[in-house]
Amino acid sequence: MLGAAGLAAYVWASPNSAIGLLLGAVMTFFGAHRSAVCGVLEFSGGWIGARLRHPASRFPFRAITFGHVILGTDKAALDAARDHEHVHVRQYETWGPFFLPAYLASSAWQLLCGRRCYRDNWFERQAYDGG
Repeated sequence: MLGAAGLAAYVWASPNSAIGLLLGAVMTFFGAHRSAVCGVLEFSGGWIGARLRHPASRFPFRAITFGHVILGTDKAALDAARDHEHVHVRQYETWGPFFLPAYLASSAWQLLCGRRCYRDNWFERQAYDGG
């Protein structure tokens, strides 16, 4: 059962989850599978997942999180990235609607400092460290 704090975390992250739900609905329309894992809705596969998984794709990652929604190119990608992506879920629960601007600001700061915008991003470092 979801307590008041858990419900508040879902509500706080909900603007970002709405983005993920919209993208997940599009993926589902093109054949993606959906499942719920540890309170997070996951979408994977289908025609879009196959296109993004293709070697010629410029999509730089296999999974991405929006609030309580994770989008993956396929089930194997979700399985491999689940722990990492769940750190991002917790970050969304903390930062709420400010997560995406803060994430982008961290990437921009890394670029301005001559570092890698993805791997040196504060949020990514935290996710790669396991939270």
